[in-house]
Amino acid sequence: MTRFEGKIALITGGAGGLGSAIARRLAAEGAHVVITDVAEAAGKALADEIGGQFLRHDVSSEAEWAQVTDAVLAIAGRIDVLVNTAGIEGDISEGGLATSYANYRRVLSVNLDGTFLGCMAVMPHMLAAGRGAIVNISSAVSFIASPSGLAYGISKAGVEQLSRTLAIIGARDGKRVRCNSVHPGVIKTRMTDSIVESYAAMSGVDEAEAEAAVCANIPMGMRGRPEDIAALIAYLASDEAGYVTGAQFTADGGWTVLSAG
Repeated sequence: MTRFEGKIALITGGAGGLGSAIARRLAAEGAHVVITDVAEAAGKALADEIGGQFLRHDVSSEAEWAQVTDAVLAIAGRIDVLVNTAGIEGDISEGGLATSYANYRRVLSVNLDGTFLGCMAVMPHMLAAGRGAIVNISSAVSFIASPSGLAYGISKAGVEQLSRTLAIIGARDGKRVRCNSVHPGVIKTRMTDSIVESYAAMSGVDEAEAEAAVCANIPMGMRGRPEDIAALIAYLASDEAGYVTGAQFTADGGWTVLSAG
């Protein structure tokens, strides 16, 4: 498919497990992809692989967002697609009332502030062009109260609300700047690998038993693949989703359905 032929896509956190799958998918469908990340070696290698560009970028920095936006506009003249993927879980040894303010602020500065800053930097240029697509990565935990992931859950719930509000702004005055949020469940990335490893270490079980325990509340009984999320994002960022905005899309193997019940 060539749904993104001639389009410019900016993907934050593009060197990570989820971000790299998104970058590969959009590039395979014709997009010119600009990857940003703090992981320079991995980011440059992926950009070379897909024929894109890499920019080192701390998404929690307003100044760096201005620099990145200007750089992409200098390279391509416009930004058609923005995917805010960059995110961290924070210190998983902290949870509930043991969550330190430093850990809380660190998580929100990347997950929520970084997404806010990205939308504020890029969306005005999309509005000037009259169209564009923003996909913000939230999480299934934005729907589920989880004391062990207090800061992470708050940050991702904020991303959901931000996305809904921007969808209204993007549809005013005949503009077609769409904004949606995607809410992955437990996806097989470095972040969830660390959860499995930590569970195994704390519980004294082997990795297979830890994997089963982590997936126990997922009806499909397994972690999802980054490619599953990338496929959903490719749809939302494409013109095929031209009437879709302000929506929340969950891809979690049924986890939130079971948890809600």
